[in-house]
Amino acid sequence: MRSVLQAVIENATVTHAGDSLALRIDAYLLRAAEMLPFERVQVINIGTREKFETWIEPAAEGSGEVHVHTGARTGDTIAIISFTQLHEGQTLAHKPKFVKLDARNGVVSVVER
Repeated sequence: MRSVLQAVIENATVTHAGDSLALRIDAYLLRAAEMLPFERVQVINIGTREKFETWIEPAAEGSGEVHVHTGARTGDTIAIISFTQLHEGQTLAHKPKFVKLDARNGVVSVVER
């Protein structure tokens, strides 16, 4: 088994900070990145380079919500990264998804690389 990149949500703007145990993300964005509720993710604050791990919960679809509990403030830009475990043979066809967002957390593009 190998641990490989599954998906990245790039340029997510934090809409709320604090008072949550999980990272809450607009359900539409989760589907675009093929991330699941309660999946473990790594979060990187683009400005400070601070990293932390948490799990994700869906927020209301279309809300644009990105609610963190730590490691970022409202208005900060973050990257949300998920990994998966694949067998050797599965890695040959695997292409991670990159979901790029605009400043209001709308999807700009979804690319597999």
